[in-house]
Amino acid sequence: MPLITCHFSDGASFEVNAPGGRSFLELALEQGVPIRNQCRSGTCLSCICLGAPDSEPLTVQAGRATSLMPAERDEGKMLCCVSEATADGALHFGYSSQEIGPSEVQAFVDSVEWIASDAVKLTVELAEGHWLDFRAGQYVEVTIPGSSEVRSYSMCTAPAELPKLAFMIRMLDSGLMSEYLRDSAKPDDVLKLRGPFGDFSWTGSRSRPQLFIAGGTGLSPICSILQEIRTTSGSKPPLTLNLGCASPDALLDPMFLRRLESWMPTLRLNLCVESGAQQDHVSGNALVPVDFESLDPDTEAYVCGPEGLIDAAIERLLSAGLTPGSIHYERFVASGTA
Repeated sequence: MPLITCHFSDGASFEVNAPGGRSFLELALEQGVPIRNQCRSGTCLSCICLGAPDSEPLTVQAGRATSLMPAERDEGKMLCCVSEATADGALHFGYSSQEIGPSEVQAFVDSVEWIASDAVKLTVELAEGHWLDFRAGQYVEVTIPGSSEVRSYSMCTAPAELPKLAFMIRMLDSGLMSEYLRDSAKPDDVLKLRGPFGDFSWTGSRSRPQLFIAGGTGLSPICSILQEIRTTSGSKPPLTLNLGCASPDALLDPMFLRRLESWMPTLRLNLCVESGAQQDHVSGNALVPVDFESLDPDTEAYVCGPEGLIDAAIERLLSAGLTPGSIHYERFVASGTA
């Protein structure tokens, strides 16, 4: 039976007896190892770890898939939720074993505002005595009122705006959350939130150019990061935001984005639409404005949106000379219809 040692950044170590045939994450959690996790499907990257240079103790399980880039896998990175142990070895986790886990909090609906033809901004306020320590770019699970179903949504607000939180949510004709927001949501409704989750957050760099590429409601966590940069004291790095949507009426809150551009002198905004482009739009998807041939290889890139956009962006950014560690991405975690 493989024996895996898990090392955390605070120096703590845990040994896991890991018989083959089961997810290493499941076994580790059963044995009290505090590994971050959320989707358990190889999508959200919460359970990422790094193997020792001379060993590969985990192997992706048959029939499972990982969203890691090939370059990340070559570096020895693995996802615990879709892997099983095949040999003795060590794994390294880049956070403390004492890290506080997700919280369950209550919030009151403040408003539901249409910000595009197919999207709303849901604003809530945490109930008195409830708090949520999150990093800009993270997300929470929201329980749909009247059901046990949950949906995952990224905050579009910065931590400095607490106790208020806001989310950009795509509306679907038959989605449970969409039906609630469209037909019955009202001020002071109580919502249950659980989180935060995710590692998609700003690194804090103030000297390297920052490129943000968003598709649709993938804008939500990127807005949170930009608001964090805006409200944090100190110099601001060169910033570029490319938002891509199908048509002009699907662009999320363009007036707010233009105001954000005016508030942040180092921010350049490109609104990209695939059809019906107007005078102030770029025709095409969110990759069209990027000059990959002359892109500064020191750029940090943040990409969030549909899987096809993320895969295309990663491929072109790597070809432009960016290192895998400079490319941060958030794939949508499937949780049923919205």
